[in-house]
Amino acid sequence: MKIAVLMGGVSSEREVSLSSGHNIVAALRENGHEVLALDTVLPIQQLSQNIQPTGDHLKKGEENLIRLLSDETVRAVDFVFNALHGGSGENGAVQSVLEIMGYKYNGSDHEGCAIAMDKIVSKMIFERNGIKTPEWIFFDLKIGYNPVAIQEKILRKMEPPLVIKPAHEGSTVGLSIVKDVAEIQPAIATAFKYNKALLVERYIPGREITVAILGEMALPLVEIRPKHGIYDYECKYTSGMSEYIVPALVDEKIVKQIQEQALVAFKALRCSGYGRFDLRLTEEGEAFFLEFNTLPGMTATSLVPKAAKAIGMNFNALLEKIIEIGRNR
Repeated sequence: MKIAVLMGGVSSEREVSLSSGHNIVAALRENGHEVLALDTVLPIQQLSQNIQPTGDHLKKGEENLIRLLSDETVRAVDFVFNALHGGSGENGAVQSVLEIMGYKYNGSDHEGCAIAMDKIVSKMIFERNGIKTPEWIFFDLKIGYNPVAIQEKILRKMEPPLVIKPAHEGSTVGLSIVKDVAEIQPAIATAFKYNKALLVERYIPGREITVAILGEMALPLVEIRPKHGIYDYECKYTSGMSEYIVPALVDEKIVKQIQEQALVAFKALRCSGYGRFDLRLTEEGEAFFLEFNTLPGMTATSLVPKAAKAIGMNFNALLEKIIEIGRNR
């Protein structure tokens, strides 16, 4: 099969996307596919020249993606494997283009991606479907912000510890754990660097748990024990910075409840194919769903491959299953 792998892009998760993309390309070639590796910011004639993208490449990256997908070489592929993380690669924009151009591709469609990427809408859907999520407050900062006023509004509703993060980013980009009042305004400024929508959540003490969905099946739970105490960007993508327990050492009754809730939430978010929920599990066994990742990482430390391995499915087989689901959608 001829497969194009989209990677890189212009989002804050560009480097992770490149890592995922190269892993996917290597595995698909091992599986016997003819693979086009596309760093989406580079013109197609430069892809084989080992060129490092310039600032101008990155500035024009999104319009270059359209040119790539319109090129006759790419038009000849049987499937597009989207390994873009964050930004337009995961918010439904790229999915819309792929659908309009008639490509078969992996993961959720444009609607599911747009819903899941918006943490505010996701939390509303969780609550509407009886799925626990941490208490939260949202701020729209499109026309600027007053950090003192925001802090006052936050403190009227909840006290630290808190989680403050951009509402439309992934991979914990721009996320801060706020342990006291003095840390609130710096955390707001950090989140504001990435987008103009701010989500503040009550911090839930407990264990870091994920549950992946593959087709109609919830995979075994994975527990993450990060060196920093929070599963931040460094702990996610640096080998040795986190310990992973697969399957997680959780009571079987709680595992079943989490898996059932994950499948309900997956459908409620209108997602399909595969993806991963992040949640916190308290000492009392209460699970709080945080968010859903429609294009989870496929790096050496990524969680969906670890969960698939727990049911006897190696990385190469996982990719084939993802492609099968995408082709049959």
